[in-house]
Amino acid sequence: MSDRFFKNNYHDYNGEQYLGSDNRLVSQLESTITQWIGQYLHKLEQNLNRTDPTDGTVYTGSAGIALLYIHLAKLLPDQRSNYISKAKTLIDSALKQRDGRVITFLCGDLGPLSIAAVIYYNLGDQKTSDKFIEKILSMKKHALSHSNPDEYLYGRAGYLYTLIFLQREIGHHIIDNQHITDIFEAMIKSGEKYARQTGSTSPLMYQWHDSEYLGAAHGVSGIIYLLLKIANHESFPHLRSYIDSHLLPTIEFLKSKCLSSGNYMSSSDSKSDKLVQWCHGAPGFVYLFNRAYEITGNSSYIQRASSAGDVIWERGLLTKGYGLCHGIAGNGYALLDLYRVTQDPKWLHRAIKFAEFCLDYGKHNLARTPDHPFSLFEGLAGTIYYMADILTPTSARFPTFE
Repeated sequence: MSDRFFKNNYHDYNGEQYLGSDNRLVSQLESTITQWIGQYLHKLEQNLNRTDPTDGTVYTGSAGIALLYIHLAKLLPDQRSNYISKAKTLIDSALKQRDGRVITFLCGDLGPLSIAAVIYYNLGDQKTSDKFIEKILSMKKHALSHSNPDEYLYGRAGYLYTLIFLQREIGHHIIDNQHITDIFEAMIKSGEKYARQTGSTSPLMYQWHDSEYLGAAHGVSGIIYLLLKIANHESFPHLRSYIDSHLLPTIEFLKSKCLSSGNYMSSSDSKSDKLVQWCHGAPGFVYLFNRAYEITGNSSYIQRASSAGDVIWERGLLTKGYGLCHGIAGNGYALLDLYRVTQDPKWLHRAIKFAEFCLDYGKHNLARTPDHPFSLFEGLAGTIYYMADILTPTSARFPTFE
């Protein structure tokens, strides 16, 4: 075992059949995972009083667990009213912890506000839902401020994701497309400006805390992934030109940040090959290359994504834990994304093996206990989210990112 990952002793794909005609897992595996979800959801609920009562964020606080309940309400409709009720209790608590400083979905006020808007909308309380949406829209000026970075966890990308989340969950009418366009173009201009200032050969470049991070959470791959999805969406034909002029050339630049192992640099000034997790390294790049392949049909992108997936298969059973941001469940989602795009059962097999590893939750010799062991992005809630998604793998999406 490396100090960062467990040796992967699972055999690779050998013709196993995992899906039935309804695209759900075969019954025995489905039953095992369903029982696990019930057991560990109960454990999560027993330990909610051990979570930080002052943390209302999606990333490590009560809003993230509320998002899990919303997801379970969709997947398990017979328990819908129960899960929505639990989500409402958690989100009402999260709303009391807002401080108005951070304009992102994961680590700021926008996550609790937008999740609250969705919950109250689903409960038929349009007036309260609209109140939360108006609060989010009123933060546009703050989001456009030059004092804000562009990255996902603390910057404009998180604000942009919030707007898309609301359109998807409530309806496209709820957010004016011009609002999204303004944030999108501000991020383009910001990336152009920094690239010029630093003499970068990429048309877009970004920095956070004086480092040019490249991964999904704080860096360029996460920003470009989001911009690429918006520019390619049918609702934004006026943004399509940015795909060829800015986004694809930036992705070509990012190809040069591939290490000899197939992993990707965490930042422009680091040659370290240690991190294989959603926030830094190969897993975040899988989504970027997959989207570029879907848009262009260029096989070089799917080859890049597959090579990154091989790195995850080899080094993705992380000793950091089972969570989403820097854990096994987060890495499993990248394998599921490869399966969705390629339809190659090898990737489904690999994602299921990561889920099987999680079935032994708490039985492995982890490097340390996560700081927030029951949260969505660092702890148990995120693992439950992944295990629930693996039941219908063709519809699985990394939460708050895809």
